[in-house]
Amino acid sequence: MRAIAQVLKAWDDRGAVRPFFIGIGGGSAAGKSTLAGELAEHLAPLVVEVVNQDRFFKKPAEMPTYFSAINQGDRPAYNEPDSFKREEMVSYCRGLNSGDVVILEGILVLWFAELRALMDCKIYIDADADERIIRRIRRNMKSLADYDSITDYYLESVRFQHEEYNAPTREYADMVIPGGMAETAERRQIAEELCAAIAAHPSFGCSRA
Repeated sequence: MRAIAQVLKAWDDRGAVRPFFIGIGGGSAAGKSTLAGELAEHLAPLVVEVVNQDRFFKKPAEMPTYFSAINQGDRPAYNEPDSFKREEMVSYCRGLNSGDVVILEGILVLWFAELRALMDCKIYIDADADERIIRRIRRNMKSLADYDSITDYYLESVRFQHEEYNAPTREYADMVIPGGMAETAERRQIAEELCAAIAAHPSFGCSRA
């Protein structure tokens, strides 16, 4: 895991003439959106843009599919690289040249080489599968999904796609942050240290005046 100082030095070496780009990956319900929000809050009053990868999902009819034995038919798979509008996603992120910090979060932000090339700091949130599925059930039941559909989709699709596409992206991370409930204090400390180091960088001095 690269130290925060090394991450910032690498940004300096690239010229530091564009926003500091943070990518946050991790499994479904690992806490990516929560961490992105916390970083944005800690970085205030710097101008931070948070981009959720979900905005680039293809329409369900255009997505790759998996065969559901429970439903006896093909269903859209939301957790594969081809589930996203790749060209649109990459083009949008390349065009983010204003503001101080960009945070891109999503299950597969570290999968795409074009996105990794933009990132100055790559973070992977590592949370146990049992905790993630509980969070996923609680989160999705607040919307339109019911318990059976949530658990069926997880058991038939999400867990396998996680192992094939998501978990391997951990190796690209500069920082692996624990995502468990028992590790909240450690996660908060890492986030605060990262934000303090970014805010203290000379390039942002005028933004915090």
